[in-house]
Amino acid sequence: MTTKIRHLLSATAVAVFFVLAIASSDDKATETEISANTPEISISAQQLYQEYDENEVAADLKYKDKVLLVSGTVDEIAKDITDNIYVTLKGDEFIGDAQCFFADNHTDEAAQLKKGMKITIKGMCDGKMMNILLRGCSLQTDKK
Repeated sequence: MTTKIRHLLSATAVAVFFVLAIASSDDKATETEISANTPEISISAQQLYQEYDENEVAADLKYKDKVLLVSGTVDEIAKDITDNIYVTLKGDEFIGDAQCFFADNHTDEAAQLKKGMKITIKGMCDGKMMNILLRGCSLQTDKK
């Protein structure tokens, strides 16, 4: 086996590990934990992504493990490889979005969403891994 193939297999294994580690978090438990908390910060998905893109260390200090109210435009409504529901809000034009994970009890709400809708989501920021991750999310009534 060539070195390039070994490196590719190793990188793939690491990527799968990270995806499974992220997917293993319990969004229902996180949602219950933060449900009574007033969001500490209200921010647009674009601004949140921009701050992480400019300085991930500073953004983690400001946002990670905090309850956020994130508003933006729906870019995707889907399930990950472990069947967890997520919605992405546009963060920038090309790669980065705010990826918001929901517990299964939000299936009907997620099914009603459409790309291009403007929504607001409450969730706990889990930092950046390509996208900005939010856990334990719930849809909020958008006052716009």
